[in-house]
Amino acid sequence: MIRMTETENDDRNIILIGYRGTGKTSVGQELARRLHRPFHDTDVLIEKREGRSIRDMVAREGWAFFRERERAAISSLDGLRRCVLATGGGAVLDPKNAEVLKSLGWVVLLTASEEIIVRRILNDPASREQRPSFSGKASTEISEETMRKETTEILKQRMPIYRVLADQIIDTSQISTAEIVDEILRRFQSQRFNV
Repeated sequence: MIRMTETENDDRNIILIGYRGTGKTSVGQELARRLHRPFHDTDVLIEKREGRSIRDMVAREGWAFFRERERAAISSLDGLRRCVLATGGGAVLDPKNAEVLKSLGWVVLLTASEEIIVRRILNDPASREQRPSFSGKASTEISEETMRKETTEILKQRMPIYRVLADQIIDTSQISTAEIVDEILRRFQSQRFNV
């Protein structure tokens, strides 16, 4: 286990990006706990500002409305230091968001196999109830096959963007949250000495 003291003098933020179901929130919370740093989730920030869920925003106002709110939330993070930040899966689609996120710190892309992502989404009732699907249907109404097709299509679009932005890539398919955090901390410490 990496000790917190090995990273305590590093002021960089750690930004977690990736598709839904890759572990950004759970890994981010544990990473922040281990580093004794604040944890921020851009989706939660947007929901707090708007006073409603992302699913409700998208259903009532559309994806463009949500993406505008996402851009404002990410822009407001300028100047953030010594934090762990998890972004919404599509946050990096906006070039301005990608620029801000990259300027904020060290970007880690969390990935998982499509099969694992679909399984995680289907097995997480909170995610299915709170997150809108991209097809416009309620996530709870989507079959596993439809979810798989949607995931495949979206990952084809997003992976090139994720990869360009990422300083590090970690596959979360077969390792625990604690192991993912250990790996992030190991790489974070290593990067500190190689910058």
